[in-house]
Amino acid sequence: MAKVPQRPELNALFKSPPADAIAYLESKGFKIGWDWHETLDEAHSRAFTVAKVARIDLLQDIKSSLITALEKGQGLEQWKASIIPTLQDKGWWGKKAVINPAGIEQTVQLGSPRRLKTIFDTNVHKSLAAGRYKALMATVDTRPLWEWVHISISNPRKVHLARNGETRRYDDPFWLYAYPPTEFGCKCKVRARRGSDVTDLDLNYVETQPEDIEQQQVVIGKSSFTGQDAVATQTRIRVKQAEGQTSYFTLGAGFNSHPAASYLLDVELAKRAADLVGAQSAVQQVQQMLLSQPRIKAHEAFVKNTLSFAKPQNKTSTVGVIDLQDIQALTNKSVVIESPVITISDQLLVGQTANVLSTEEWLALPKLLQQVQQVQWDAQSQSLLYLLPAMENDATEVIRLSIHSKDGVMQVLSIEKSSAGTSLEVIR
Repeated sequence: MAKVPQRPELNALFKSPPADAIAYLESKGFKIGWDWHETLDEAHSRAFTVAKVARIDLLQDIKSSLITALEKGQGLEQWKASIIPTLQDKGWWGKKAVINPAGIEQTVQLGSPRRLKTIFDTNVHKSLAAGRYKALMATVDTRPLWEWVHISISNPRKVHLARNGETRRYDDPFWLYAYPPTEFGCKCKVRARRGSDVTDLDLNYVETQPEDIEQQQVVIGKSSFTGQDAVATQTRIRVKQAEGQTSYFTLGAGFNSHPAASYLLDVELAKRAADLVGAQSAVQQVQQMLLSQPRIKAHEAFVKNTLSFAKPQNKTSTVGVIDLQDIQALTNKSVVIESPVITISDQLLVGQTANVLSTEEWLALPKLLQQVQQVQWDAQSQSLLYLLPAMENDATEVIRLSIHSKDGVMQVLSIEKSSAGTSLEVIR
C-alpha cells in the first residue's frame, strides 16, 4: 500500500478534486515575460508564464511537467528530478549572458533549485486552490459559509494564523481578494460550512464591508533591464471581530487574483446556467456574477494576454448570457441550447477580425452585452445577431455579434461593425 505523503500541500492534493486542479492548469494559455512582476493578479490566472523563459517549447515543457506532478501526486523533489534534465538540455539553467527584450546582453539567473521551488509551489498551490474553489462554489446552496484554515509546516505567518477559524459567507467581499494562497509560500485553504454551524460549532463569524477593503499602488522591485520601478496593486483588508477588536490583513503584492478569474468558474457558471436553463433567477444570478469585479478583471486579463501573445491558443472567455426571450425564440426554431452562457474565442481577437473593435471595446464586451439594442435572426447561418452600441467611430455604427449554438453552447461566431439597418427578422 502506497504511503500517504505527509506534506500538507500533498495531503490537500488528495483531498481536493485533482481533475479540477489539472483542468485549471491545462486551461492556461502562455505568456512570454522577462520579469516575474510582468504577469500578476488575474493575468496569472489566465496565462502560464515563467520569468526569463522566452521560448514557447520550454514553457510547454514546464507546464506539462507540472500537470504530470498533479496527476501523479509528485512532491517537489520528484518534480525537480523530472524537469531539470530537460531544462539543462535546452540551455535554461544557471547564470548566463542572454539578450533581454531591450536587445542588450544581460547576465541573468535562469533555472536553479530555488527558482524551481517557487515555480512548483506557486503553480501547484494555485491550481489546488482553484480546483477547491470550483468545488466549494458547487455547494454554496447547502454550505454557504467558508472558513479559513491555516496550514503551515514551520514558522507560521502570524497574520495568516490569526485568520484561522474566521468564517464568512462565500460572497463576502473578503474572498474576492483574499482567497488563499495570498502570498508566496501560503498553504492555507478554505473549508465549507453550513449556516447552522455558526451556532452549533461556535464559529468565529466575520463580515466584511466594501469600505473595509483598501488598495494602493506599491513598488515591488525594478525592471531588471530598464531599472524602472515595477508597481503593483496591494490590498489591505480591515478585519473586525465581534469583540470589537480590529486588525488588518495585507495580501502579498501581485496576489490580488481570485479563482473566479480562472477558466474553472467559466465551467461552473455554464453548468449552473445549464442546470437552471429557462429560470429567470438563474439567468440573473449568472449575469450578476459575470459583471462582478473578479469576472470583469478575468475578461480583461483574457483580452490583454491574448493581444500580448498575438496568436490564437484556443482559449475562451465567458462574456454574457442570452435572454430568456431569445432562448424561447431559438427553441421555437429547433435550435438546441444546453447552456445560455455566451463565450468568445481568442481567435476573434487575433484573427482576421482583430482590428474590428478597439482594445477598449474588446475589454468592455461583457458590459456592452448588457446594452443590447436589438436582437435579430439570421436564418442562413442559424445564428442570433446581437446589436450592441459601439464605443468609437460614427454614432450610427453598431457592433454586430453573430452568436451560434455549437453542440448546445452559445459561441460568438463572428463580430463586425456596421450600420444598424437590416432586413433580417427581429426577435426583440
